Amino acid sequence: MANPCAKLAVIAALRRAPEFAPLVALPSLHTQAGRDFQRWLDWSGLALTFYRRLQQYNVTEQISKEWRGTLEQKLSRNAERVHDMVAEAQRLTTAFRSTGVTVVTLKGITLVPDFCDDICLRHQTDFDFLVSSRDIAAAAEALNSCGYSAPHLSESGETCFLTPSRHIPTAHDDLYSLQRHRQVDLHTSLWEPCSWLPVVTPEDCLTHARPEFTCGTEHVALSLEDKFLLQVLHAFRHSFRSWIRVSWLLEIGHCMTKHQDNVALWDRLIGRAGHTLLTKRIFALVTGIVHHLFEVPIPPQLQSWISVSMTPPMRVWLDHFATEWAISDWPGSLNNLFLTTEFIADPGLRRQYWRSRFLPKRVNTSLGSIATAGPRSLLLAQTARLSYVAKRTVAQLRDIVLLPRQQIRWKRALLSSRRIGFDSNY
Repeated sequence: MANPCAKLAVIAALRRAPEFAPLVALPSLHTQAGRDFQRWLDWSGLALTFYRRLQQYNVTEQISKEWRGTLEQKLSRNAERVHDMVAEAQRLTTAFRSTGVTVVTLKGITLVPDFCDDICLRHQTDFDFLVSSRDIAAAAEALNSCGYSAPHLSESGETCFLTPSRHIPTAHDDLYSLQRHRQVDLHTSLWEPCSWLPVVTPEDCLTHARPEFTCGTEHVALSLEDKFLLQVLHAFRHSFRSWIRVSWLLEIGHCMTKHQDNVALWDRLIGRAGHTLLTKRIFALVTGIVHHLFEVPIPPQLQSWISVSMTPPMRVWLDHFATEWAISDWPGSLNNLFLTTEFIADPGLRRQYWRSRFLPKRVNTSLGSIATAGPRSLLLAQTARLSYVAKRTVAQLRDIVLLPRQQIRWKRALLSSRRIGFDSNY
């Protein structure tokens, strides 16, 4: 893993009780290490929140002038990007209303202020909406009128709508620039169907949703308890696919800190999440990672609810692997494969899941949205797609090669924990 000390310095600065002394580990932007670290800062979603934290504590002088200038520019460009996306979100909401469709805005601007103080610190790439399965066709009509299209509609899962683009995405694209094309994901549930992880979620989220006015726009949003449930499930689902943005974990921690003593909220959340062992373990893992990374205390009611689901292997993984896994470079670390048995009991489904991790088939959706004008554009698009797959494959193979060594670490950690006993707190 590249630049571990620099990454841990960022995590330390973002903790509940921040530490800034480790910032000396940040590499120069003029080096390859510095450029790699900058890419991780961007992809992790932490770059802007990290810089805002330095500003809040008046310690920006502890990073170089080059880093300050770069982060200030990113913040400025992202503010323009966010304003553009907010305007687009309002346009989409108006289109939905015009067709009489009730949709709930997910994530994005609805996370302010409970998960994020300032929407301009978030890097949003697409729009997510929750809609009743019976309204999928009408919602698609509204999106079509706004220039979005999808190859097919799903009444039980996620449908991805895209606008055309003549830009061929590359790894060097500026993440904070205005979007060249847009994406909308329509959802009919908080959890998409998954054969190896049959998570049960509430079916009445639309009923519990409420109007909100955020960032100058009016929209319908989930209740706070359903927002928290979605954020945890979203983080977990991505973690089991491959990679996760650390900023998602930071936002969950922000909500736990902000509402630490809100007994009624956590009681409502537990009621909405249910009492299946799988759901409790998902919450135990995600909140456990948040706690280990950012030292955020887990609210007492939540801690009591998930404590019975915490297994010895999960505690060992949180103590010895969680931080390393969370700050890994794209496309993620395979270390969380050690927890597969804790979440997937059926051996056949476990093998199916392992195959999906070792041989991922999904490619970057945006690469398929190119409005090609001729053979040359088709060739460039295909080249970009193959380059993406190749880079992911190389990174995946590198992690597979290292997996046996990590497995030895895992077995030693388990053995050591059995000898000294397990602490019931984490």
